[in-house]
Amino acid sequence: MTSLTDPGLTDGATAARDRARAWGRDLLAAKPWALLEDRVTLVVTTPPTGVEFVPAIAGLWLALDARSARDLPSEYRALAADEVMVQRHRATATAPAVTLTITTDTAVDRLLQSLTPRALEARWQWRHVEVVVDRLRRTEQFAARASLLPDDGPERILRPLWVSAHAAARGLDGLTTDRGIDALPAAGEVAGALARIACVMDDGAYPPSDVLLPVARETRIGKRIGPWLDDLAPALGGDEAAARRIVGSRDQALAEVEAILAERFRGRPWLADPESAALRTQR
Repeated sequence: MTSLTDPGLTDGATAARDRARAWGRDLLAAKPWALLEDRVTLVVTTPPTGVEFVPAIAGLWLALDARSARDLPSEYRALAADEVMVQRHRATATAPAVTLTITTDTAVDRLLQSLTPRALEARWQWRHVEVVVDRLRRTEQFAARASLLPDDGPERILRPLWVSAHAAARGLDGLTTDRGIDALPAAGEVAGALARIACVMDDGAYPPSDVLLPVARETRIGKRIGPWLDDLAPALGGDEAAARRIVGSRDQALAEVEAILAERFRGRPWLADPESAALRTQR
């Protein structure tokens, strides 16, 4: 695994980004974008920079201002109202499969002020993009916006993740039964929640699920509980020794995460008693 701080990437990840950039340049050379190239921002989001990851489908975002959106053909009319369009392009003999997200700078800015799960992924993505074209330097503005959280933002993000992880961890007991596969929902939920906690504690946001675990492994929490998370897959596959390790060291893994959360949130009821917190409604 290549560290987020390590500029050295595998040929696979670099080649995937090169193919995505080439696809993006071809897009901008064709109608309707050719006349707007100076006014659009086009970036590669998948694969993200700094992560060893070769995707099946490349991801690109194209942002432009609402005035420019009004100059587009009628099929893009929704963009003038600061909406978002997602286009999926199939792979060809010479081009990768691509998911293209087209939006306005106003819509991106609004998204990056939100704390929804998708907004948190977008915050992470805009800080790890590869620029294809950005003459207006929007990428720097979006990355700066993505780095800003409200004062209560970290707790609003982490509280439900911790409560969810703690509740799901109790469902892992099923791994040691004859129907261990029935613990799959619990395993996925606890792994996802703990990985997102790890990323938020280090970086203030978390990546999409396809790169979540590789990124989380490089965090403080990931380095502590990585071996425990790695046992989940073989345990689900019927490895009895791995299943026993998962259940036997579950409380220790949660304690490792709690210790790091406590550095900032010590004394919070949701951290000390997540089971009770799960039953309280938010006001």
